[in-house]
Amino acid sequence: MTMAHVTMAHLPARERGAALLAVLAMVMLLSGFASLGLSRLRAASDRVVSSEARSEAQLLASTGTTAAVAIIQPLKARAGRRPDILQAPIPLPMGGGRVILRFSDAGACFNLNSLSVPQGRSGMASAVAQARPQDFARLLSAAGIPLLEADAIAKSTAARLSATGQLWADASEWVTVPGVTQAHWAAAGQLLCALPNREASAININSLTPEKAPLLVAMGLGPDEARRALAGRPREGWTSANDFWQQTSSAGVPESAGAQVVGTSSRWIALDLVAETPRARVRRTVLLDTVRSPARVVGSIWQAVEMAA
Repeated sequence: MTMAHVTMAHLPARERGAALLAVLAMVMLLSGFASLGLSRLRAASDRVVSSEARSEAQLLASTGTTAAVAIIQPLKARAGRRPDILQAPIPLPMGGGRVILRFSDAGACFNLNSLSVPQGRSGMASAVAQARPQDFARLLSAAGIPLLEADAIAKSTAARLSATGQLWADASEWVTVPGVTQAHWAAAGQLLCALPNREASAININSLTPEKAPLLVAMGLGPDEARRALAGRPREGWTSANDFWQQTSSAGVPESAGAQVVGTSSRWIALDLVAETPRARVRRTVLLDTVRSPARVVGSIWQAVEMAA
């Protein structure tokens, strides 16, 4: 018989009960500490596994991006006057997983940054094709914003961009301009972008949808001319910018910057990439500049990783 048993046996009944409760409380406390420790150990282990799975998926996505850069130029050449070929999803099996590539035209928009005049160059000739406030005002008016209001907003937007001298990273920054409301964004936001340069977007006239007709109005066409142009587009698309202007404008090529750079190919390409492994799924959106070969990644956004069940 142990000393603990002897001591417990010689205690009065009431004290023996209190001692037993103290022992039970100590056992429960130690059990709680053990459970907490195991829980933290499991959580730490899960974090390690999640981190590894996330890294695997992101590595696969990076490999997929490299593959996309390698195939975009020949894919554009194949697409020619058929933008739908460019937009078809491309599944690529890779290293026990797969990557799905989806390309789209990211230049079918009015580049707000083309309104930005670099500080110190006001009144001087620009080396690039830059849009003017009146071009932007025409677009806003075609999108349903009253003309006087559109003119004031266009001038305020150009003033804000030129005052800071910095390029916007996203078109949604437009709503920070005094006078611009959420209603204006709802009317024109889908027509706007913030490309990483000060040039008017070289719009591919073969990829424009009817909803994008205000982009042609910004170039100098009348609203009716713009709608008729898109409705009358040849089935296989226009062969050249000259072909387009000859068919759509009796006055010739407008003097706007957008009209001067319009074409039948897309410079800015958006890549929507999904990478899947047995343990995780990750999505990445990439902006490609394809003006030279190989194409260049100029912007990238990662989305949250989804873990496999």
